[in-house]
Amino acid sequence: MCALPSRPSRRPSTTDMVEGAAVSASFFCLAHCLALPLLLLTSPVIAGTIFEAESFHIVAAALVGPAAVLAFLLGYRRHRSLRPATLGSAGVSCIVAALFPAPGEPAAAVMTATGSLLLIGGHIFNWRLRRTLA
Repeated sequence: MCALPSRPSRRPSTTDMVEGAAVSASFFCLAHCLALPLLLLTSPVIAGTIFEAESFHIVAAALVGPAAVLAFLLGYRRHRSLRPATLGSAGVSCIVAALFPAPGEPAAAVMTATGSLLLIGGHIFNWRLRRTLA
């Protein structure tokens, strides 16, 4: 019987945990933006909950921004590429810009969803670059 080579088990690094938390927060923002309209259509009772409150968006942006900065900084220290951080910065900018008054709620939702997708893309790019150097 031929034994397959096994990869040594690796403990997740602090950078992996930060990156995981940051991409999870970005994904949560995206899921919130995409699911909220469906939830409001199916259950008008939800309309007045925290999911629609402006404070939710402020808190989410306040958590996503610093997590992204830390993840991209830790990634840059390893792979020396600004491309993931540039993509992520565009995403954070969209998310923050959506907090300011806009012509309508759909515009803010589109900006937040776009920002979340850019941020998720930046985190995945950052993670892959770090993995290629591992």
